[in-house]
Amino acid sequence: MTDIIIKTIITSVTSGVLGYCISVIKHYKQTKEKILDEFKELKESQLCDMRSDLSNKFYIYDSMEEVDDYLYLAWMEKLNRYYLLGGNNYLHRLEEKSKNWKIRQTQYLK
Repeated sequence: MTDIIIKTIITSVTSGVLGYCISVIKHYKQTKEKILDEFKELKESQLCDMRSDLSNKFYIYDSMEEVDDYLYLAWMEKLNRYYLLGGNNYLHRLEEKSKNWKIRQTQYLK
């Protein structure tokens, strides 16, 4: 009789602990999914802002007769960060055109 009571208690405790563990794992997965979704939205927003800024600067610099070296370097660095975040091919075309820019050497990079 005591064996049955002990087995019942052990079964109940094991079931309770297992149920608690499953609920914690389920909550963790839901939280993880929510964080990943928010990160994806943030990344898309950042890519949009970067694409807009890079495009605007491209057309400004493209209309100038020459671009200072530090401005060109900053534009290229931001463009590379944009690509690393998964940016699209639209800016590849602008990058190709930027290779025709005349770069004015300044003292800022020395």
